[in-house]
Amino acid sequence: MATDQLHDRITDQFSYRGERADVWRAFDLLLDTDAFLNLGYSAWYQSPLLGSSQRRLATEVGSTLARQLPATDGAGLLDVGCGRGGPTLHLAERFGYRVTGIDLVPYNVTRAWENARERRHAAEFAVGDATRLPFAPGSFAACTAIDSLVYLPERATVFAAIADALEPEGVVVLSDLVVRGDVGDAEARLVSAFAEAWDMPALGSLEEYERALEDVDVQVVERRDITRHSVGRFRKWTTLFCWLLESPVGVLVERALRSAGLDPVVLLPQIRRAHEALPSLRHVIVVGKKTGEAGT
Repeated sequence: MATDQLHDRITDQFSYRGERADVWRAFDLLLDTDAFLNLGYSAWYQSPLLGSSQRRLATEVGSTLARQLPATDGAGLLDVGCGRGGPTLHLAERFGYRVTGIDLVPYNVTRAWENARERRHAAEFAVGDATRLPFAPGSFAACTAIDSLVYLPERATVFAAIADALEPEGVVVLSDLVVRGDVGDAEARLVSAFAEAWDMPALGSLEEYERALEDVDVQVVERRDITRHSVGRFRKWTTLFCWLLESPVGVLVERALRSAGLDPVVLLPQIRRAHEALPSLRHVIVVGKKTGEAGT
């Protein structure tokens, strides 16, 4: 798929245009998607049904970043793929970062500004392409990308742009879905079908992410697998949902979806593709520290 066409499909999906936006309308019924579009995080003692698991992931990323910086209060932080601003604003309020968020989708950025105004926060947000960040070199002490790079096909170029925007010894912390290193051909086909159903480019591996960071003089200093705290728990819900669809109450489930204005013909295959692919995916946090000027 051409990059421009993929960008258009992603924009349509997150702007509630087109048939594939129904999955986000469904999430709207259960989650705070007006602010948070990222996956959730729940430790073994936390229920995904209590509190905001999506905010907890932002806290996990922010805490990881804080351990790498001499101070967080007032530190300039760029959030790449900021979505509707929930994680960006949470990082500012919880840790004191001076935040700027950038996202490809104008609708998301509009919502991010609205969320900032509602919370009376002086965050900055901009519409922009992560492969061509509109900032001077060395503008930020830190960068986050919370479950956003999975939607970007040119990740090596994004990492180069991030490295350029970071100060010397600046830190980047990202969380993302990646493909397990041991998947076979059958599992790879399921992952590809999932990516196609959700308007994603081909998913990368952890090793590819690490090589791309090292290529722009960003040394990987930490990597952590959080799968069992996030998509591992989500798959329990998809398992239950798929079971219900195949049971005698499946007709009632589809009727309930239509009553909510959702199209089961489009929505249900998306959920099934996610359910089939999740065992072949990992959810990881990767930490990198800039060791020199990008491209040297």
